[in-house]
Amino acid sequence: MVASTSAHEKESSKLERKRLPCGRSIQVERPIKNIELEKKWNLQLRDFLTEQGLKYTEQRWKIAQLILDHTGHLSAQEMIDRVRKQYPDIGVATIYRNIKVLCDAEILKESLVNESGTTVYEKYGEDHHDHMVCLDCGEIFEFHDPQIESRQNQIASTMAFKPVTHKHVIYAHCEHAKK
Repeated sequence: MVASTSAHEKESSKLERKRLPCGRSIQVERPIKNIELEKKWNLQLRDFLTEQGLKYTEQRWKIAQLILDHTGHLSAQEMIDRVRKQYPDIGVATIYRNIKVLCDAEILKESLVNESGTTVYEKYGEDHHDHMVCLDCGEIFEFHDPQIESRQNQIASTMAFKPVTHKHVIYAHCEHAKK
């Protein structure tokens, strides 16, 4: 579930309207297959597997493709459901192992923990953004605010830290749900 996507994906997608359970109407991106990006991920996965002494298999790539073809955020269970629906012969343990491999290969990353305590993933390397999680419908909205980024860096500097990475997640109730 996602309300926006990276700049790269916006170039290769179509806009659609989606009505959320809270009543909010959002614009979402429907991706168009990007062959060049898929080739890049495939090569990145192959290189990583070679470095780690692991085998590249078509089954592993099928799992990666189904996960990477999704726009937005997915829990491990949502990834399992997507893969099992398309390839019922692929086992759950295999999918879990490959989620870890995709994270280690910096193709997929842990994005946040949702309101129910479930880890949610997204594609690695997307433009930096923070998240707003609606506690009413579970939708995850992405945003970027230069003032927030600047202020975080100032605070870290004041406290004698040099930021390496951060996850900024706001959990909130939707004003639309009150209407």
